[in-house]
Amino acid sequence: MSTILILEDEPFIALDLEETLVESSHQDHVTLSTCKDASAWLDAHTPVAAIIDPRLSDGICTTVVRRLSDLGLPFVVYSREPDSLIENEPVFGKGEMLGKPASPDQVIAAVSRALQTE
Repeated sequence: MSTILILEDEPFIALDLEETLVESSHQDHVTLSTCKDASAWLDAHTPVAAIIDPRLSDGICTTVVRRLSDLGLPFVVYSREPDSLIENEPVFGKGEMLGKPASPDQVIAAVSRALQTE
């Protein structure tokens, strides 16, 4: 299966990401808004990639990112503060960094780069 996990707690940003993926032929995606939900989802599913907002309503999703990294799964860190994030949580540096806001073309380019590093 070629599911892309979207981990984003801002509804309009999540919707934009979903639309961007659909328009670029990535039809299969799942959107979750908490670290807890993402961890539970990962217990039963394996995405081909993930787009992650690291700061969610239930905290920084370091555990989710570590899990993706340990599984060798590519991910895009979609953040307003990527540099300070990597400084405090180095595991985020293993992903493709994308600053918010980003255009649909930038999102697709970041996902494509992440998928090429599999």
